[in-house]
Amino acid sequence: MDKSLQDSILKSIDILVKENIKNTKYTASNVGLVKSIAGFDCTVEIQGVELSCILFEHLHDWIQVDDIVIVQDLYNDSSKKTIVGKIGTSRPTSFTIFDTEKGRSISGVEQVYDTSNNEVVDAVLDIE
Repeated sequence: MDKSLQDSILKSIDILVKENIKNTKYTASNVGLVKSIAGFDCTVEIQGVELSCILFEHLHDWIQVDDIVIVQDLYNDSSKKTIVGKIGTSRPTSFTIFDTEKGRSISGVEQVYDTSNNEVVDAVLDIE
């Protein structure tokens, strides 16, 4: 095979790869602020626009109003958005567990169930 034929084949492969990369769709993620929660339905404000999202069951105890969350567009067509994680809160206090040996927060508890009066209350942790 001569050099010019090899170069033509490589150029063709390069063009095909570039076209396929252009047509590849990736799931988009945004950061937003939780405005309301009602079961699996959640409203999140992203860049001044309120969007309806799904709040997965494993995040129900962790995500609250005023939390800063990551919202993922599952199909990259705005038909279904879901909260995939929490990255902070806009509340003035955060209930995280600070490890003094590591010098950083390692976990967090936002609320606990108070059996004495049968309600969910904010947790306040004293770490010694």
